[in-house]
Amino acid sequence: MEQPLVSVVIPFFSGVKWLEEALNSVLSQTYKNVEILVINDGSKENFNDAVQKLNSPINVINKKNGGPASARNTGIEKASGKYIAFLDSDDTWLPDKLSKQIKEMEAKNYIWTHHSYEMFWENQTKTKRIDTSIYSGDVYRDCFISFKVQTSCVVVLRDVLIKHNIRFPLEKRFGQDTDFYKQIAKKYPIGYIEGVLSRFRIRGSNAGFRAWVQINDKATTWREIKKENSLLKILPRPIIFAYKVSSLFSKWIAFLNKSLKKKQGTLEVISKLMYVFPYTIFKLYSKKQI
Repeated sequence: MEQPLVSVVIPFFSGVKWLEEALNSVLSQTYKNVEILVINDGSKENFNDAVQKLNSPINVINKKNGGPASARNTGIEKASGKYIAFLDSDDTWLPDKLSKQIKEMEAKNYIWTHHSYEMFWENQTKTKRIDTSIYSGDVYRDCFISFKVQTSCVVVLRDVLIKHNIRFPLEKRFGQDTDFYKQIAKKYPIGYIEGVLSRFRIRGSNAGFRAWVQINDKATTWREIKKENSLLKILPRPIIFAYKVSSLFSKWIAFLNKSLKKKQGTLEVISKLMYVFPYTIFKLYSKKQI
């Protein structure tokens, strides 16, 4: 049976060495019918030598810097595959990732799927397995409580993104992936592919681990959903309260940020203390503690 074409979208801004590792993990796939789209998001790094020495067809698309959401959207629009597989330039795939994922999607007519992954710390031997098997079927509600699916694990049917104009939000600096998931999950159930099939690099700049980022993201989400009665009806009341608290804390952090000026370390410590309460609520109401 002929393999459907998979478009691999890799946004790139910095870290040529990591990009090379990501590309090698795609080229090492047992699934061969792929097109690789590296979206150069205004990078000042010279990565042409790294791409050329791989001696494989890699499509580099240059654009002005607009952030990862903008880069992924460009990839969606330029892709020609039946499926789009996202891969961050500092992550890697295991060799049988696409073979397993596309086989299941074709057999079960999944619109979008994901799998578990392994976190690994840069310059350390530390690793942690993240089992996301609890997320399958209707996950729209989970996207507003706890949804730990990582972008480099997701494959989606391209036609669905084009048909419904589903894109990563350009106006958000953080949490673009979750917003992207919400748009798909509102219309389609997600399929889970068994196994750990990718590796997610943890480094000092990972925004998702900063408390003030989490608080501000929750505050932004609350501004978006507080008047959506149909959504509020399916969310537990403590979750709604946690959103409201995060919104209040976000205002305090904005005030403190002006007062503390460049003392970001102090701001993060205060933010962590603030985030303990809403974080605990979100954790308690997640399907499972991971």
